[in-house]
Amino acid sequence: MTRLGKELESFKSLWKGGYYEGDPLDPLCRFPSYGTLNWISSHHATYLRCIKPYIRHNTVALEIGPGRGCWTKALLPAREIYVLDALSAEHNGFFEYVGHHSHVKYFQVDDFSCSMLPDNHFDYMFSFGCLCHVSLEGITAYAQNLFGKLKPGANCFWMIADYAHFNASGKLAHENHQRLVDHLLPYSRFWYFIRSRIAKHNAKHEKIAISPDLNDAPSPGRWYDCNKDKVAHILESLGYRVLDKDVGTNLRDPILHFVKP
Repeated sequence: MTRLGKELESFKSLWKGGYYEGDPLDPLCRFPSYGTLNWISSHHATYLRCIKPYIRHNTVALEIGPGRGCWTKALLPAREIYVLDALSAEHNGFFEYVGHHSHVKYFQVDDFSCSMLPDNHFDYMFSFGCLCHVSLEGITAYAQNLFGKLKPGANCFWMIADYAHFNASGKLAHENHQRLVDHLLPYSRFWYFIRSRIAKHNAKHEKIAISPDLNDAPSPGRWYDCNKDKVAHILESLGYRVLDKDVGTNLRDPILHFVKP
């Protein structure tokens, strides 16, 4: 028997019933052999899905609502980066956090016109933690005014607020907390005590479902129930092609992936 034949032969007595480490379609799937390495942060998963494959040395990127600039740092390998924010760079401490880079241009905006941006210039756009605080009217204005600023084929990722999505995430958060504890503490002598305390904590602090959005009156930091289906419809009506209404890396808030054809 050849060496490769022996290699295949060595599997015959293993894993009766088929090797199994959980359901890959379950977002809270438990993989015992991976331990705590089974979980990565939602932000890092978003980076791996929405940023890393698209940012290259020749990418011209646009970010809406960078805040302090945690996502901007992930965009730094791009050739050019433009960022738009309703607050000043000084207020956000943007350059103190990101650093001063000649290829990063920061603009404080007072409307949705995007008039300071060059036409047909960007091949990538990203927004996280910003448009969830913008009304459907504001999102529509951004989408309309940014269309001519993007190059054909530009990949775009927008995180938005969706009340139904948020409400569904409450149960998942509770289940994930329990599974994590189950995994980390199965041999603790205080296991039953700890589990009962956690159950009481979860019951006390269980996420309250958000009621339907009845108005779009502005208030500081409010969420607007823009809904991924509504936003996708608006994007398509303006000429974009929606590839995914939710990339799935954030169980609480949908992230849409769309392109300019």
